Amino acid sequence: MIGGATRFLVALLFAGAAIGWVTSTGSRSIVPALPGGDGLQSYDETNSPYDGKYHFLRVQYDVGRRSSGFFRSREPAWAHDYPRAERNFLNIIKETTFVDSQTEGSNILRLNDPELFKYPIAYIVEVGSWNPTDEEVAGLGTYLSKGGFLIVDDTRNERGNEWANFAYHMERALPGLLLVPLEHDHRVFDSFFRIDPLKVIPPYGPQNPQWYGIFEDNDPTKRLIVVFNFNNDIAEYWEYSDQGYYPIELSNEAYKLGVNYIVYGHTH
Repeated sequence: MIGGATRFLVALLFAGAAIGWVTSTGSRSIVPALPGGDGLQSYDETNSPYDGKYHFLRVQYDVGRRSSGFFRSREPAWAHDYPRAERNFLNIIKETTFVDSQTEGSNILRLNDPELFKYPIAYIVEVGSWNPTDEEVAGLGTYLSKGGFLIVDDTRNERGNEWANFAYHMERALPGLLLVPLEHDHRVFDSFFRIDPLKVIPPYGPQNPQWYGIFEDNDPTKRLIVVFNFNNDIAEYWEYSDQGYYPIELSNEAYKLGVNYIVYGHTH
């Protein structure tokens, strides 16, 4: 069955290129123009209203002084791979699972927005640049304690302070809960597709991919509330899967890992 699903994903990747997943909806484009910095505070014009479906929720944040500033000339760090990555990924979710999904892009919210609590799964990137306010930290802590699930992607540099910056802010949000290495046989890697996480190879060349998690009550037998792809960037594969930049086999593994996260987040 897994082999058949993998072949199906391959077919979907080619289909995505053929049907053109980068589209517009009605008379309004679903791709907002991103500012050069982090000044845009609200995405009310582009966020889809809550309708009970799964919406890809991307976390918006202000960039701190620890950021390298690499994305300041293109897009804010939190928007890396937006919106193509989530749009392609949502089509994969729709075609391979029974998760009722909104497929027209992502919702963008800050962590202190009350709307956050309508969505069980949130996604954040480039957390070496993350500089949350006290209100955002409190919002994240409450969200995760009430059943939310946070996916952390696209962060690297073992010799820098990216990991330390994320760990520091998670300690602010969830005091006493530890960020620990995630065992490769954890059920999050077998929640829909059975995968070996080490086969999710980083797209940027030689890296040392690592997976970390935070568990309820620091108990690995309880709910995983945060999963952290360190030294990896699965959304990079999602974004370019219909462009031929990366081997299909690697894109497939990145898609399967993402599907597992969404199924796990909805069932635990």
